[in-house]
Amino acid sequence: MATFTRVNGGTIAGEFIGRDIKFVKCALTNIHTGYSSPDSDLEKVARVLSRYSTITVVGTPASGNVIFVVEGLPTKVGDNTADQSGGTAIATQLATEADAATGGSSTWTIYNGLSGTSFA
Repeated sequence: MATFTRVNGGTIAGEFIGRDIKFVKCALTNIHTGYSSPDSDLEKVARVLSRYSTITVVGTPASGNVIFVVEGLPTKVGDNTADQSGGTAIATQLATEADAATGGSSTWTIYNGLSGTSFA
């Protein structure tokens, strides 16, 4: 089991499994409409997102938005280098693929964590 040093100098024991956690917001008009139906826009954008990460939580869509909690989402994709430094930004790639799948116009925002009561 790993031991981690706290900011105040104390230590905590813990074991963490998985990869970097990210919060991903998809804004897409009417994604909340009929979201429980097979082949809904929610299902389509989830399929796109799952190509690049492991989805651990799918929020309930409302007002044209949905938030996912994912593991292992890269920052860029598609250039075939080890660090993908020259690739397409993941938010751009997700929008391109989701728009093709849904026929809509989506906006994706990637949050790296939480700060107080907001995403950071």
